[in-house]
Amino acid sequence: MNQLVVQNWNLNSLYKGGSQSIQLAKLISRIVEQLYIVNDEISVHKIAIRKQNLQPLLSIVQQFQLILSEWEEVDEFLLCAYSENVNNSSAISLIEKSDSLKVEIDTLKVKVNQLLASLPEDVWHEFIQLEEIQPITFYLEKQKKEVCDRLPAEMERLISVMSVNGIKGWEQQQQFMLSKLKVLLEVDGYRESVSIGQALNYAIHSKDDTLRKRAAQGIKEVCEAEAASFAAVFNHIAGSRLDIYEQRGWTNLLKEAIEQNDIKEETIHLAIASIDQNKKSYLTYIQRKLELSRTERASWFDLVTPLFAPVEKISYNEAREIILTQFYRFSEKLGRFAEIAFESDWIESENRPNKAESGFCTSLPISKESRIFFTYRETYQDVLTLAHELGHAYHNFIIHEEPALAQQTGISVAETASTFMENLVLDAVIGQTTNEQDKLALLEMKIKNGLMYVGAVPNMFRFEQAFYEKRKEGPLSVQEINELLSGVENSFYEGQIEDLAIYKWIYTSHFYDAEKPFYNIPYTIGYLFSNGIYEMANIAPTGFEERYDELLRNSGRMTVEQLAQTFLDVDISKREFWHASQQPLKDAIDEYMRLTEKYCVLD
Repeated sequence: MNQLVVQNWNLNSLYKGGSQSIQLAKLISRIVEQLYIVNDEISVHKIAIRKQNLQPLLSIVQQFQLILSEWEEVDEFLLCAYSENVNNSSAISLIEKSDSLKVEIDTLKVKVNQLLASLPEDVWHEFIQLEEIQPITFYLEKQKKEVCDRLPAEMERLISVMSVNGIKGWEQQQQFMLSKLKVLLEVDGYRESVSIGQALNYAIHSKDDTLRKRAAQGIKEVCEAEAASFAAVFNHIAGSRLDIYEQRGWTNLLKEAIEQNDIKEETIHLAIASIDQNKKSYLTYIQRKLELSRTERASWFDLVTPLFAPVEKISYNEAREIILTQFYRFSEKLGRFAEIAFESDWIESENRPNKAESGFCTSLPISKESRIFFTYRETYQDVLTLAHELGHAYHNFIIHEEPALAQQTGISVAETASTFMENLVLDAVIGQTTNEQDKLALLEMKIKNGLMYVGAVPNMFRFEQAFYEKRKEGPLSVQEINELLSGVENSFYEGQIEDLAIYKWIYTSHFYDAEKPFYNIPYTIGYLFSNGIYEMANIAPTGFEERYDELLRNSGRMTVEQLAQTFLDVDISKREFWHASQQPLKDAIDEYMRLTEKYCVLD
């Protein structure tokens, strides 16, 4: 287990030549051909399908599944190829091709859904009893119900076509503009031009207080200079989405997000209400942290900058050992999976130039593999990020054995596995630590991560809702956007933070996602849902790993509420679950308050 671990992933084992792969080009061509064939079959069979012969319909659904899997493989692979080198022009070109294919797939999806919706009830019930269809019945029933909320197929196709150079084009524009933003900083006596992501890292993690302040100020100045351009993009993203909703006759801004995440709106509001009821505990921690920092004027980065730091850096090899140890303790299956991910070079973690700023885990359903992308900087937070992404990869590993349409999960459930792995690793390390400074550093990390989900993310959800409501009246100016954000932040923090990150709407890429509206809040639901599951695993560990795997396996077959009831025997429409899911965070805060009491200076 002590071998030197490679920090670069292997994309050639998937498609030799990367974005210039001949095999990849053939796969793209095959998707184009299959789209033509299936569209033709729908035209031929949409009237002829009868109860006596369901084979044509079965063939259409199965071919659609294959096309979807192959496109997801292509799109996820291209994300990897671009992210490892943002100057990869061939990857950029193929991403545009993939976006065009997505339009055709979306159009095909509408046709398939409308075909299903047109079936007589007796034919429909006969169809979903087929052995090949039963695993994907949840998905098909959901799509069938959604047909009545959509426009006719040609109108939906027009929306998809126009989206390539519309809402999706604006998303890509934001990514491009963000990649060009540079902050000039003096680091260790040298002047550096760094990205927004690197500047944020300095502002949050640097031990040099002056550098932290300069980085934060530099981010503010750079964003302020380009704010009008980003505001235009933000307004266009929201305006495009609102126009689509209006054409469909939708008045509920959350309708699409609720559908995508297979959760009730009431459940989301219940979880947020529970957070608000526990806010006193979170504000108490923030107040203590600001007292300990002894800062005259509290800034946004003071919330997340560690006051206590572990003595040593954590090498990548050490991170691997920590993760494997805890994964194996949970289950042999999980541990062996993580070992395969390391041994097979699925992880790109090298700290180098020209990488994208994001961290992610891609699912490659045809290859039945995953790839993990992030930058490892030898901190415990990086260890947690790696555990988090391996959680996603494990979820992929479980559902890759399911049909493609049973692999379609919402963000809330997708974040459950990743957050579970974070908890698994961090709590074990905290429990094993005897040095008080190290324990405080780890507790602070746990609390910081938790406050992101119960503070920052719900705040962004409230801000985004307010922005969209205002956008209905017309485009918002930079000042109006900043005022909306400041109002939400001040409401939660109750004035504790004087210098807010009022331009975070510029570099929070979730706001610009063309496919997933209100992309922030599912992470909070996933965090709390995972906490609840984790608590159950601690209380009754015997045999829990089998229940856990089954929950993941069925994550594309049930709503969040159904998953909880079926595999956890809990009702998440009740406030008690959401209160209990915050208890681990509150316990960590209580321990932190106890250990830091002696550091407080009484005036």
